[in-house]
Amino acid sequence: MKPLFRRAFIVFLAAGLVGCSSFPGLGGLFGELNFSYTELSDRLAKRFPFERSLAGLLDVKLLHPRIGVAPDAKPSGAPRLSVTVDAEATLMLTKKSVYGSITMSGVPHYVPATRAIFLRDARIDSLNADGLPASLVAAVTKAASSIARDALEEKPIYTVDEKDLQRMGMSLNPTGIEVRRNGLALTLR
Repeated sequence: MKPLFRRAFIVFLAAGLVGCSSFPGLGGLFGELNFSYTELSDRLAKRFPFERSLAGLLDVKLLHPRIGVAPDAKPSGAPRLSVTVDAEATLMLTKKSVYGSITMSGVPHYVPATRAIFLRDARIDSLNADGLPASLVAAVTKAASSIARDALEEKPIYTVDEKDLQRMGMSLNPTGIEVRRNGLALTLR
């Protein structure tokens, strides 16, 4: 009986691994981890507000990050994620505050050693600020670029829980990351 049971188990396991998606319950053995943009935004929001002072002349505060697909994402290049934040810039000499928003984007990149998703090649896509004097637009844009690197390139937008990489007693590894209309997907193998 034991050899027959063992042979049946081996045949079942082999069939399940070859055609995982055709067996209920095994379709998720390999596959994907999906993260909605709302989930990513909520995780990123824990690190905000993000503040930076420029030479004691201008204080910039970023609030309420919202992640989505970059509107100018081109199929020929690497798809980019956008991060839009509310911004408050205070001119220290006059204590006058200007409000607006900054949209930054970057290419999502998964780092296996830390199980973290970073945005690489961060850049400022747009800066909207009502009442910002033209003489300060360049300074605020420069500060925003520096903040984008600090807030997006050097710190992860999401860290994957180790338990999410365990399936049926196996440790799986993300092999790719894909930007989709409704979120990010990590391919697991």
